[in-house]
Amino acid sequence: MQRIVSIAAALLLWFAIGVSAFAEVGSDGFDYGREQLEGAVPETAAELLEEGGITPENGGALAWSFTDVLVFIWDMIKERALKPLKLLVSLCGVVLLCALANSIADNGGGLKGVFSAVGVLAGAGIVVTAVWEVLNETLTMLSAAANFILIFIPIFAAVTAVLGHAMSATAVHTASLAATQLFSQLAVNFLAPMCGAVMGLSVTGAIHPQLNLAKLGEIIKKFVVWGLTLIMTVFMSILSAQTIVAASSDNTLIRAAKFMVSSGVPIVGGTISDAVSSVQGSLELLKGSIGTYGIIAAAAIILPTLITVGCYKLAMMCARSAGEIFGLKELSELFKSCESVMAIILAVQVCFLLLNTFAVIILLVAGK
Repeated sequence: MQRIVSIAAALLLWFAIGVSAFAEVGSDGFDYGREQLEGAVPETAAELLEEGGITPENGGALAWSFTDVLVFIWDMIKERALKPLKLLVSLCGVVLLCALANSIADNGGGLKGVFSAVGVLAGAGIVVTAVWEVLNETLTMLSAAANFILIFIPIFAAVTAVLGHAMSATAVHTASLAATQLFSQLAVNFLAPMCGAVMGLSVTGAIHPQLNLAKLGEIIKKFVVWGLTLIMTVFMSILSAQTIVAASSDNTLIRAAKFMVSSGVPIVGGTISDAVSSVQGSLELLKGSIGTYGIIAAAAIILPTLITVGCYKLAMMCARSAGEIFGLKELSELFKSCESVMAIILAVQVCFLLLNTFAVIILLVAGK
């Protein structure tokens, strides 16, 4: 029994020294890699965080009200909706010109087919440019977000491990980095070719309606959505199960060590246990601030591009409705396929944001 108490006391003393040193250096802001963490945030997102007064240590998110968040998002929508609005005007112009040309051409004549093909090519030239611009912006954003996550998760897991939740930190650290690498590889190797395939099939099917290639685009979209849903389900299930078991084990070890030291070490046992609990509570505040900062920083990186893609998707939807109103089936199918491409890009962005947000939240809750 004395040996057990001695081991527990040594472990708790080591834990107390580590926590105290971590907290002491933390007052200077260099202990957990604050410079690296803030340096990993892209310039645009860093400006947004600076305007909101959010840093890894001050818990600046508490100063934001629900109204402030809505106003911030609305301002960003107004800023990001300009290009999609221009795209919608251009596409509506193509729709009106095609409708006018079809009304002038003789019914059943070859001229009507020529007008239809020219309209499809004009619409395809406009939407393809917009799609590739959005795709390039998305790939750049995902690369920046992945670089931030690869720096943030180890720092956040280290803070959690210092608090005594080493097994929980290890589980989340491993799963988050694996998911980030997986999404980075999927985005680089599959997102661009898949979007290009859908666009190529949609343009070909619009020029030659008898081929009915639009269905293939819908199949690809469903395949991507189901694949992302499967990845999300597997990731969250495994991470939840591992973290629950690891958190229970960590909490049991910490409570057992505190009890042994408090009851087994003469005179100073309770003092040591109380001192560690006080420092641990202070470090919990730092952990919450860092975790909140990571969630907000990831959202600041992803949200502008996410809003842009959503606005483009809405513009494509409105253009498709205009084509259906004027009876332009070929253009409607083309715009529908482009809408599917935007939906694929949007799904990838949302899943990437949710995966990392869920990992941070579950690690914040795991130690309670």
